[in-house]
Amino acid sequence: MALLLLARGGGESTPPAADDPGAGALDAPAATVTTGTKPAPPLDPAAGAPELGAATGEVGGKPLAGKVICIDPGHAAGGDAGYEPIGPGAAETKIKDPGGTRGVVSGTPEHAITLAIAQRLARLLEQQGATVVMTRDTDSFQGGNIERVAVANDAAAALFVRIHCDGSTDHSRHGASTLYPQSIPGWTDDIHDASRAAAAAVQSALVAATGAADLGIVARGDITGFNWSDVPAILVEAGFLTNPGEDARLNTDSYQQQVAAGIAGGVVAWLGSG
Repeated sequence: MALLLLARGGGESTPPAADDPGAGALDAPAATVTTGTKPAPPLDPAAGAPELGAATGEVGGKPLAGKVICIDPGHAAGGDAGYEPIGPGAAETKIKDPGGTRGVVSGTPEHAITLAIAQRLARLLEQQGATVVMTRDTDSFQGGNIERVAVANDAAAALFVRIHCDGSTDHSRHGASTLYPQSIPGWTDDIHDASRAAAAAVQSALVAATGAADLGIVARGDITGFNWSDVPAILVEAGFLTNPGEDARLNTDSYQQQVAAGIAGGVVAWLGSG
């Protein structure tokens, strides 16, 4: 696989909220969402991971030929306790990488799950003709979201895809969501519409591919990795590592492939049509 590593970065800028040790509690949703109240059912070991074509309806061809996609596996081993401005010229700062959440049963750190999904996603997107750029391809890099988003900006990426897992003190919470930048003049107003459309396409395909509870798409104005972006950007919350069922799923090769296939299907559905 032709994989370009342009920079090494840290993790999500939003500090862990009391109800979310992963990437921060969700703001009021930009779309109606359904929140889970029961543990996710266990993964059926007999169920195979879907092929990308099954998720996208594509038959042959290279719908992403000539497109650059930047993938950002959330967090990294060790985290980074430094601070950085939340947006260009901002006085407000946030921690570079609070470390992410981890499996409530497995103990697997978020950064390991996000990297595994990202590597699978990279292969699928490249099969569709895309040039893939990753912010990191190992566990052990430090840095901030300004450095991460610079990779996507420098590559003039058609889409910046950030991959995270969610967390909550309520272990019954489960499901997947996709975040996108709130429209902020001078920061994200130029990428808001495209990012929202990409988020909607990816969320729809992700839920279809995985069967995860649909927590919808959510606009966020407090995420450094969005506010510094010059290219359309989304952040996929692939599931709750603090939910025993989703922890188990996210630690399997088959479910990681389903997540990757869903994200790839959404990218093709949105970007491959233009």
